[in-house]
Amino acid sequence: MNQQKLIVYGVVAAFVLIVAWLSLYTVRQQEQAMIVALGKVVRLVDAPGLHMKMPFYHQVVYFDKRVLNNESPSEEVQTLDKERVLVDSYTRWQIVDAGIFYRNVRSIPVALQRLDMIVNSNVREAVAKVSLADLVTSKRYEVMREIQMESAEEAKQMGIKILDVRLKRTDLPKENSEAVFRRMRAERQKEASKLRAEGEEEAQKVRAEAERERTVLLAEAQRDSRKLQGEGEGEAIRITGAAFNKDPQFYKLTRSLDAYKEAFGGSNTLMVIDAGTDFMNTMVKP
Repeated sequence: MNQQKLIVYGVVAAFVLIVAWLSLYTVRQQEQAMIVALGKVVRLVDAPGLHMKMPFYHQVVYFDKRVLNNESPSEEVQTLDKERVLVDSYTRWQIVDAGIFYRNVRSIPVALQRLDMIVNSNVREAVAKVSLADLVTSKRYEVMREIQMESAEEAKQMGIKILDVRLKRTDLPKENSEAVFRRMRAERQKEASKLRAEGEEEAQKVRAEAERERTVLLAEAQRDSRKLQGEGEGEAIRITGAAFNKDPQFYKLTRSLDAYKEAFGGSNTLMVIDAGTDFMNTMVKP
C-alpha cells in the first residue's frame, strides 16, 4: 500500500513538474515574445526575463527586436536616359509591431521576401527618374532617400519600420558598359570644351574692359598733366612778369647771362660777333 502511494505521489510530482516546465518561458534581451492561443494573439511580452503561460494551450512565438539587415539581389533597372544598370541594395529594418507582423507576415523569411519585392519595386521607380550620370554622382542620396520613404510607407502594413535603404553598387551590364563609357567620356569632353570656350570668351571680355579702363585712365592722366603743365607755365609767366616789372634792369641782366651761358657753354666754341650788337651790350658796356 505504501509503495502504491509512493508511485502515485511520484506520478503527481512528475506531472506537476512537467506542467510547471511547460508553463515557464524566457524572453531574452534582444527578443519580444507573443502568446498565441488557437492562432490568435493573446498578449505581447517585451520585458526580458522568466514568464509564465498556460501549458498545453498557449504557444510562445519569439521575434527579434533588433535592427536587422537585408541585402536584396541585384536588380537590372533602366535610368531616365534609357541606360540599363545593375543595382544592389541593402535595407536596415526592425519589427515595431509584433501583432501586425504575426497576423500579416508570420515569419522572418516571408518578411524578407516581401521586403525584397517592395524595395526593388521602389528602386526601379526612383532610378527611372534620373540619368545615369546623376545616379552615380549628385542625386544618388536623393534617390536612396526616396526609396527609403516609399518603402517605409508600404512596410507599415507588416508592422515593420524601414530605417534606411542604401544602393551598394551601380554597375553597367557587360554587353553595353564600354559603349556607355565612351559616350559619357565624349559628353564630358564636349562639356569641358564648352566651359573652356565660355571661359575664353569671359576672359576676352575682361581684357577688353581692362583695356578700355586703361585708355580712359591714360586719357584722364594726360588731360590732368596738360592742365597742370599749363597752370605751371602760366604761374611761371606771372612770376617772371612780376619780377620784370619790379626790376627791369636786373631781369635783363639775368636773361643776358642765361643767353651767354647757353651760347658759350660748349668747349672750343668760336664765335664772331659785332660788338655793337644788342647781344654783346652786357659784356662790352661798363
